[in-house]
Amino acid sequence: MPTDVTRRVVWVVDDSPLDAERTRRLLSQECTVEAFLDGSAALERLAAVKTPPDVMVLDWLMPGITGVDVCRFLRSEQGGYPEVGVLLLTTHRHTEQIVEGLSAGANDYLAKPYVDAELLARVRALLRSRQLLERAEQAVAVSFSLLQMTPDALIALDEAWNIKFVNASASAILVGRDALQVGRPLSELMPELDRRLRDRSATAALPLPDVKLGERLFSPTLRVLPASKLFTAILSLRDVTERRRVDARRLDLYSIIAHDLRTPLNSITLRTQLMLEGVHGVLPGGLENDVLKIDRNLKSLVEMINDFLELASLDTVRYELKSQDVDIGALLAETMEDLRPQLEARSLHWVCERAEPLRVIGDQRRLQQVLTNLISNAVKFTDDHGTITTRVVSVGQEVEISVADTGRGIAAQDLAYIFDRYTRANHGRDKVPGTGLGLMIVREIVEAHGGKLGVDSELGVGSRFWFRLQAAIPDRA
Repeated sequence: MPTDVTRRVVWVVDDSPLDAERTRRLLSQECTVEAFLDGSAALERLAAVKTPPDVMVLDWLMPGITGVDVCRFLRSEQGGYPEVGVLLLTTHRHTEQIVEGLSAGANDYLAKPYVDAELLARVRALLRSRQLLERAEQAVAVSFSLLQMTPDALIALDEAWNIKFVNASASAILVGRDALQVGRPLSELMPELDRRLRDRSATAALPLPDVKLGERLFSPTLRVLPASKLFTAILSLRDVTERRRVDARRLDLYSIIAHDLRTPLNSITLRTQLMLEGVHGVLPGGLENDVLKIDRNLKSLVEMINDFLELASLDTVRYELKSQDVDIGALLAETMEDLRPQLEARSLHWVCERAEPLRVIGDQRRLQQVLTNLISNAVKFTDDHGTITTRVVSVGQEVEISVADTGRGIAAQDLAYIFDRYTRANHGRDKVPGTGLGLMIVREIVEAHGGKLGVDSELGVGSRFWFRLQAAIPDRA
């Protein structure tokens, strides 16, 4: 028998005083028991108490209001006691009669005459069920309490993306909006966000864009709850207005610094170019080498400034990525054409492997930046007359894009951090110019798209960089 701080309450309703007393005495060993000799007395008592019993043991056949009548009342909208366990005591043996009793709302039945041990076991089972129900109700109550106390605005949605629950924080920021009502579709409150949520493939591939409500900006996060009976998903809205303002000011500051640095650097670079071109006369051998080094370092410094500025902008841009269908094969071919002069200058051969036209969901400009960085990286680390191979293939619900080279390769110990900021692999040969930020930028953009990124490499054989993005729906408009 379940044990609680307070004893469980059982009501026995039987028109036979002897049977009622027998049942009462048996159950009183473990429960608080009240006995009634007819159904009307039990219903009157039910109307007078604040807390119903945990279990009612009802005799089916009684004059006036029968046990089945009491059961139907408990389960009716008027009665409203679906949580009370009901055990019917009956002399009926036919299947249709048993079905009638269970259909009326009884949890279990026991045929008369019964054995005491069986009656006790069935009541115990009903009490255990009652305990489990209470625990579930308590868990739900605690969950709702936690949702209410969460500082972020929370909106619970059903499978049709209709609003099912709104916590206090959401009510506060959305006060006065008629669309914020339980049962109303999310599309009336946030149309653009609703469109993104309904497009499951886009939701899986891209972070949700910021939502502007009034004068405030909110960063949405969706959590799908596949096993939940209450909600299909929870949408949280975090106020990022001040953070976005700080990001914008920081980006403005970086832009000013980059501009102020690049202007004198470009001026110096121009003068070194003029010197190398012999405008001021032929340079002595030693001096020419020094000017070449200065020119190379100046260009590297300008490239570094540009990469720093790009990284600073990514923190803001990742929340503003455009969601569109991109023919990734066509974009790759376009990028290769733009970089063809670099390949021809090194006599590099390009092999394009593309089985079929494939489309992904993403920001075309940013994805072109990823391709440009990967291909440029391959050009840098591939010896003259080498081969660069690009490949676009379908992998399940994703599209994989890879850039392989026949260059120097990367040591196994370097692969773990090749995409880290300011990191470059040690190739053990002449130093290749660059900041080491190109792959970091690649990682930032791919991850902002919700994609995956990796590298396979072997020293002396070459490297293969790849990334995967969510495939676009074929019939997507």
